[in-house]
Amino acid sequence: MSTQQFLSFDHAGMTREYLLYRPANLPPQAPLVFVLHGYTDNAAKTRTFSHMDAIADRYGFAVVYPQGSKDQQGKRFWQVGYAFHANETVNDVDFLVALAHHLQSIHNLDPHHTYMTGMSNGGDMAYVMACLRPTVFTAIAPVVGTLMQWAYDAYPNPQPIPILAFNGTADTVTDYAGDPHNNGGWGAYLGVDAIMAYWQRAHGSVESHVTLLTHPDGTDTRSVAHHEYDTGSTPSQLQLYQIIGGGHDWSGGTDTLFVDASDIIGQFFAQLSRVH
Repeated sequence: MSTQQFLSFDHAGMTREYLLYRPANLPPQAPLVFVLHGYTDNAAKTRTFSHMDAIADRYGFAVVYPQGSKDQQGKRFWQVGYAFHANETVNDVDFLVALAHHLQSIHNLDPHHTYMTGMSNGGDMAYVMACLRPTVFTAIAPVVGTLMQWAYDAYPNPQPIPILAFNGTADTVTDYAGDPHNNGGWGAYLGVDAIMAYWQRAHGSVESHVTLLTHPDGTDTRSVAHHEYDTGSTPSQLQLYQIIGGGHDWSGGTDTLFVDASDIIGQFFAQLSRVH
């Protein structure tokens, strides 16, 4: 069932919106995947470039594209604690949790296999959920997202949920090295290496295996370092696709990289649904 028009959901005195896609013949208690757009972006555009409807067909889950509310500048966002959103009062954590419970209930979807991915601000939100609501969103896959310093400080011992991350080393929006002094104006946030170390500690992982991925016929000269951290399970429940020279993109979606982030995310969530 494809919802081309936005559906409405009333929460905390606001009418929120979302798009929903359920593949034909989806079995009861199928997984549910949230796909969150980036700052200033929207659900419909993210649905288009991520191709997650097709991924849902391929791997057998329902997918929802929630719409962020507008900030005081009129731009859609997720409230993750950016410095310039200090006066925003919307509680997106509660909204997304309430929407998850609503969809699980009315569409008979699995509350134990409800996952979240997102681009940029949406990826930041996924990290927030991993810290604050790991029993609701039981695995995440942030794309060019980061972990805000406040969340790192507030949750020194997070629950070790499965995480699959994509980050570009030349990203000029989400700086790979982080921004501890808030030079960019977003608020302080961690670098990717520090984020992975944080989740390694949660998983009790001390080792990682790195595979360098290149295009099979060499027509794309870029490379990707795939980090798999030892979490005591196969596949690893903590992975990073480090896009060498990559920018602020959804790999294989908003760029032409040979690595298809959406398919990898679909596989990751599908594997988790089978083994848990």
